[in-house]
Amino acid sequence: MTYGFGLIGCGGIAPVHANAIGQVPNAKLLAVCDLVQEKADAFAEKYGAGPYLDYRELLARDDIHAVNIVTWSGTHADIGMDAARAGKHVIITKPMDINLDKIDRLIATCRECGVKLGATHQFRSYDCYRRLKRAIDEGRLGRLFLGNAFVKWWRGQEYYDSADWRGTWALDGGGALMNQSVHWVDILQWLMGPAKSVSAYTRTADHRIEVEDLASAAVEFENGAIGVIQGSTCIYKGQPQRVEVHGSRGNVIVEAEKVIHWQIEGEEEATDAGPAGETSAADPLAGLSDAGAAHVAQIQDVLLAAEEGREPDLNGEEARKAVAVVLAIYESVRTGRPAAPG
Repeated sequence: MTYGFGLIGCGGIAPVHANAIGQVPNAKLLAVCDLVQEKADAFAEKYGAGPYLDYRELLARDDIHAVNIVTWSGTHADIGMDAARAGKHVIITKPMDINLDKIDRLIATCRECGVKLGATHQFRSYDCYRRLKRAIDEGRLGRLFLGNAFVKWWRGQEYYDSADWRGTWALDGGGALMNQSVHWVDILQWLMGPAKSVSAYTRTADHRIEVEDLASAAVEFENGAIGVIQGSTCIYKGQPQRVEVHGSRGNVIVEAEKVIHWQIEGEEEATDAGPAGETSAADPLAGLSDAGAAHVAQIQDVLLAAEEGREPDLNGEEARKAVAVVLAIYESVRTGRPAAPG
């Protein structure tokens, strides 16, 4: 079967999703939608799809079987529920939404309507993180002690001024954490296990926005490990994102999605260029190291899940976890006390 796709939202990240759909053998982009006529028309012409201003008209097409939603964060769940009620499989970019109640209703609606719900946290498909996840799950790092995620980026004021939704609570849902850092919040809790509690500070330090551009949170994981999440968009010239995991038998550091330190008891020390960079041929995602291929893999998994009658590997419940951690950080800032992810 060839799955007809609709792409809802023609903003900056939309070409990555459109190109990924185009690389899936049994998928074809048939329609695109944006609130701005010129953007919808230009995108449609480039990708050979039909343009729409109202996504409901796109959902009414019988030849659309799945939609990829890349709109403002605060609209994701509402559009996703409309798509599910129209009988379409739903794939949503990060974050799943900015409200846990809406995410829960989206998950329930997709189940009730018999459609699949998948999320785009493409870094879970990157080879560097899959190797680290496999090493943790196999117990090769021993007991986990520390897990840290640092996203120290820079964004100029013009970035926030480029669209009314950016840097707002209502549609962006937060700042450096909910928008820029949520991918690595997802990665950290995927590697370390569920977060039990967070205690945090945030600031709006260097931009004219409603939300934070500087954040630091201490995290306690359910397995007893602790760690730090830091996110910012005001670091001079920006720094590469970094994930660190330390256990009783090993230390692994991934920077800019490359293993820069692999030190595990009984294994040869290496980086991505050395022996520890080799992957298992049995891993169907082995070798993935770029955003395009990772997006393709996650779209393919949702379609395969539909055919096999199973949940996608990165389903609604999985995507919810990172949002819950970020919202707990915001709750800790508001109350001045530790908060547990909901």
